[in-house]
Amino acid sequence: MAHLAPMCNGVGRYISQLKRLTFHYCKWGGSSKGIREYIDSEVIHLAKENPQVSFYVRHRPYRHPRLVAEFLNGNSRIVSTKNLCVQDIQRHIKLLLSSSGIKPQKLKKMWYTDNPSIQGNWNPFLHKQSRYPGKATIAPPR
Repeated sequence: MAHLAPMCNGVGRYISQLKRLTFHYCKWGGSSKGIREYIDSEVIHLAKENPQVSFYVRHRPYRHPRLVAEFLNGNSRIVSTKNLCVQDIQRHIKLLLSSSGIKPQKLKKMWYTDNPSIQGNWNPFLHKQSRYPGKATIAPPR
C-alpha cells in the first residue's frame, strides 16, 4: 500500500480560502473609474481562472469603490479602491486570492523560544571589549 501524505493546505490540493469577492462601484463617480475599467475588461477572465470563488458586482451610487472579500473562516476584509488604476486593483485582488483570511496578530516579543533562558538573551556584543575607554565591560571567560 502506498503511504499517503496528510491533507494540508498546499500539500496535495490547494484550497483557496477566499469564498466571495464583491466589487462595489459607482456608475458616475470619478473615483470609480479604475474599478469600472477592471470590471469591463478583466472580471470575466478572473472568474474563469478562479471557479472556486464567487464574484459579485454591486452598484453603490454616490459612494467610493471597494472590494469586499469574505473567507471560509468567516472573516471579511474590505479594501478601498478609491482612485486606483487597473494594475493596482489587480495587485489587491491577487493578494486577496492568496491570503488566508486570518487577521494579523501583533507579536509581543521580537523573538520566541520554547525554552527561555533565565540568564538573558545572547547578542553578538556580549563578550566584546568596549570602544569607549570609560565604559566598564565584562571580561570574557578564560
